[in-house]
Amino acid sequence: MSHPRTRRPEDPLTLDVTLHNLFAPPQDASVPCRFTFAATAPFSVRLDLMAPSAPHVTWVIGRDLLNRGTEELSGAADVRIWPSRRHDDTPFLYLRLERADVLATFMTERAPIREWLASTHELVPMGAESDLVDWDALVCALASPR
Repeated sequence: MSHPRTRRPEDPLTLDVTLHNLFAPPQDASVPCRFTFAATAPFSVRLDLMAPSAPHVTWVIGRDLLNRGTEELSGAADVRIWPSRRHDDTPFLYLRLERADVLATFMTERAPIREWLASTHELVPMGAESDLVDWDALVCALASPR
């Protein structure tokens, strides 16, 4: 009999979803995406976009930005996140990601992301992130010559 692996606190929390690129041709509209949160980097969430017809792209965004974006418009410049305004069907979440040569707007269901974020808050409560950062190591890394 096999036993399910127990998650250790240092294991990252992941969520696999499909993002729908609102302005891509139909054959490229569905993009698999993995959201990853690690207690070792408690302020951020990693988004790995794995479009079959494009190179793998990774974005790192603030967990607080994503959390706030599930309730209201959040972010500026290269990352913006907001919930759908419609209340008569499945609530969606919109993500607008921009860099110098690319702009993409994605849509996905909001509920799985909110549930996953709740799990990240159980692991590292909002406001407790700085307790997990090794500030001395960070200062040494920033001060050391490259």
